[in-house]
Amino acid sequence: MHVPRFVPAFPILVVLLTLITGAYATNTWDATQDFGDFNPNGAWSYGYGVTGSSFTPYSLWDPACIGSAGVGCWHANNVGQEIPLVGFNATGHYVISNTAIFPPDSLFVHPYAGEDTIVRWTAPADGTYSIAAFFDILDTHPTGIIGLVYENSTPLFRGELLGPPAQFPDKVGGREDFSFPALNLHAGDVISFAVNDDNDYNYDTTGFNATITLVPEPCSLLFLASGLATMAGFVRLKLGK
Repeated sequence: MHVPRFVPAFPILVVLLTLITGAYATNTWDATQDFGDFNPNGAWSYGYGVTGSSFTPYSLWDPACIGSAGVGCWHANNVGQEIPLVGFNATGHYVISNTAIFPPDSLFVHPYAGEDTIVRWTAPADGTYSIAAFFDILDTHPTGIIGLVYENSTPLFRGELLGPPAQFPDKVGGREDFSFPALNLHAGDVISFAVNDDNDYNYDTTGFNATITLVPEPCSLLFLASGLATMAGFVRLKLGK
């Protein structure tokens, strides 16, 4: 009885798919997953200012932000307060402060009077990028924030978020989702995600995340489809012998 000789083709197909998956993984940036105790941190940087006009990087790192070990933040320490700030809850569980909740494995931001808190992403190469992001309320007595997104000095998004409030112990409040399916960027272009205090910086703890993906060029997709079709044909030939 003849045994089809398809085994040599299978490892090649696995290697091809692994290379493709790896290539796509390296072309995706996630503000939450990429957060760290370096500033700048790869393509990301954390600071404050007037979005689209000024940006001052945070210089202070606190590994026990809001008094909780495992909740780290970059901040400016205005008048003895750790705001404005950009932080991350790495504890694996909800953390509760006097007026806000902090979901596990999530970013949070807080503005100050006249100072937006800003998470910036810098494009590493020319290309078309897609962005999916959100802001949500983490404070139980929110006074309202304005979520902002700028491409360099050009506004892309502005949304006021007033409520509903978050609720203890683990219910996030109102949320704004937004996306940009195709932004044509040059290397060095900056996308700024920011929260403005909306005239009152009290009780403005806000959740945030953004996922940015390099959109493959049509020729790359054609090459991918051609390669997979070739490998599929090769496997069929082996099976048919």
